This record gives sequence, C-alpha cells and structure tokens, in this order.
Amino acid sequence: MDRPQSKLTILSLQYHCYPDEVGGAWGLTYEINKRLVERGHKVFQITCKSSNSQLSREVIDGIQYQRVSLLQSKSFVSLWNAVRKQIKNILKQEPPNLIHIHNPLIGLITLLQPGLWKVPKVYHFHSSWFDEEKINAVGTAQVPFGLKIKLELIRVIEWICFKFSGTILFLSEYSRNRFKEFYFLSKPDLQIIPGGVDLNEFHPIKPQEIQEEIRERLNLENNKPLILTVRRLEERMGLENLLSAVEILTKKFPKKSFQLVIVGKGSLKQRLEKMIFEKGLSDIVKLTGLVPREILPLYFRVADLFVLPTTAIEGFGLVTAESFASGLPVMGTPVGATKELLAPIDPGLLFQEISPEALAKGLQHYLEDPEYYFPFKSKCRETAEKHFSWERITDQIEEKFTRIVSDQSPHGSKG
Repeated sequence: MDRPQSKLTILSLQYHCYPDEVGGAWGLTYEINKRLVERGHKVFQITCKSSNSQLSREVIDGIQYQRVSLLQSKSFVSLWNAVRKQIKNILKQEPPNLIHIHNPLIGLITLLQPGLWKVPKVYHFHSSWFDEEKINAVGTAQVPFGLKIKLELIRVIEWICFKFSGTILFLSEYSRNRFKEFYFLSKPDLQIIPGGVDLNEFHPIKPQEIQEEIRERLNLENNKPLILTVRRLEERMGLENLLSAVEILTKKFPKKSFQLVIVGKGSLKQRLEKMIFEKGLSDIVKLTGLVPREILPLYFRVADLFVLPTTAIEGFGLVTAESFASGLPVMGTPVGATKELLAPIDPGLLFQEISPEALAKGLQHYLEDPEYYFPFKSKCRETAEKHFSWERITDQIEEKFTRIVSDQSPHGSKG
C-alpha cells in the first residue's frame, strides 16, 4: 500500500510494555510502536517499571520510553502525579497528534489532563480489565463484596476511557461483541484489526536446519511427539486442566509416549509444579519458565502440536498467530477468538469444551492419527502470511491513525 505522507507524534499508554514484561498485550503494543517509528512517526511510550533496575527514560527501537517508578505505580495518587509529570514533559518536547490507549488506568489519568482534551484518542481493546480482574482474583467462585466494589470502580474507569475515545480497535469479532455487551453508553467507531506475527522470526523449520539438533539444544527428547503451549501461568489459561488431561491420557494409554512443554512464567508456577509431581508427570511435562526472545521461535519450529487450553477471555492469542507462522497446527478450547482462528483451518482443531476430559479426547485423536494434521501445516503458514504479518497490521493501524488525525485537523474533511 502507499505510505501516508504525514508523520505523526503518538502518545502510547500501557501499564507495562515489552521488553520490561512479556505477554500478548504488552508485545502487541511494542510491535506496533516499533514499526510506526520505522515508518517515520514519533512514539512516546508512557509505562510503569516492573523492576527498579529499569531506566526512567530510555529509547528502545526508536520508541521513547517514559517509565513511572515501581513505588509510584503502586498508589493511584502517586501514579496520577507521575503520569501528569510525564505528560508535561512530552508536551514541552512535541505535542502528540494522537493518543493510543492500551491500558484504562493510565488512560484515565491522561484523559483528564486539560492539555490533551482536544487530541483524538484511540482505545485498543485487548480485553476487558473488568473480566480479567474478576477471573484472576477468584476464578469461577462467587465474587466477595469487597471485590465487587473494586470491579465496579474498574468498570467506571473503562467506561470513561471508552466514552472519550472516538475509535475502539479490537483484535477479533469476539472482542467487539464482548465490548458491545459490556458497554452501551455511546457508539464510537469500532474496527477489528487482528494481532500479528513476525514472519521472519516465526517460520517452519528450514531445509538446512536439523530438528534433532534443535531439540537437543533445547533439552527436549527426539523420539517423542512434542506438544507445546506458551502461556502466562495464570488462572484463565487452563493449564491445570491441561495437566489433568495429560494424567487421563497416561492412565488410559500407559504405552503412548509424548512430551508436553509449558513455556512461561506466572503466579501458578508452584501450584503447577506440585500438580506435576503429585500426578506423576515429571517424565512427561516440562516447565521451562520464561525463555529468551531469540530462543522462543525454536520451540514452535520443532513442536508437533500447539495447545491452547484457555478457560476464559481469549481476545485473540498472539501465540496462535506465531504457531500458524511456524507451520504448527493448533488445538484450542472453544473460547473467545480461538473459534474464529481455528475453524477456518479445520473445525476439528477445536476441543469440544474446556474440561480435562475434552482436552484428553482431542489430544488422543492427535496422538493416534498425527498424519491427519500434516496438511494443516502449510495451511497455517499461508493463513499467517495472508492475514497476520505485522507489516499488514501496521499498514491498517497507520492508515487509521492518519485518517483520524486528518479528519480532526481544521483542514480535514469529515466523513
């Protein structure tokens, strides 16, 4: 596509961001910002430190990071004051043409700054903070009264951000539908732009690469099918169900050998380690923890199947796009956007439900008939190339941002 001629100054707002933290929303924020900078736009990223070792100001891949200290981020009042100072600093350098909100709390503070009232705002709806907080705090249990008050406050914060954002971007039809259920006070411009993947970084194994050597490098077994999942170790990711499904398979088919690798970090680490030990799965399941960015694609390249056992709120799943780009078939629970992504490849890639029994049944089919999944490898890669390259995603976002700013300017035409 033809590149827009005007260059923008964008204020990007996120509570954490890659490379400080690793996760879908944080990674997406970074990938988009990096590519916008490569195209000549200027991006200021206001974010919060996740450790004291991080710099307060830093330029990473052209993105100008302005970090709130770890201590200041723990109190709303101190966070408010810190973000205000960051904004004043940016306004002195170069007033932004557009505000790109990825986090509602930082977004709220920014929205209330008079110097930014007339700047157009775009909210990137990764998921509902309300939903995330509810599930991560109590799972599926009854919500206690104190948490109800907190959740209602979160709802108000999100609604204020939605109200004052002229455009809301979604990663999937599922996310847009959830937004419509959750928020109904006004009708901003709603547009779906999916997540992306670096097609050069994530790709099928090349002829000159030797799978056995890569597996040995990663300390993986060569004579067993490799099932992979890459997840934050948190409540809604369904990892406990996945371990229970592996236990079912080992009892039902004690002679069927395979290995499960779980990549990621999170609050459930000790609980998962305990489950693995108690269920006698130590020889089958490996928790790698967080792996370096340059190593992660190797796991996708040598795996035989990727599993997405999510129990709630899958707004898109960047790991699905990364699997597709790697030519790696994905089996996932029928939750959120996973249905949109997997059904076009083959409806059989969807588990019937989220239970351990359903996961075990689906994995059993793979282990008994892996040849059935071979044709999906090329189809997955083709899908990634056609729909999910970061260049394609950035094209859409850049075009949208340029049009918004143009329409907002005195000489722009409304349409």
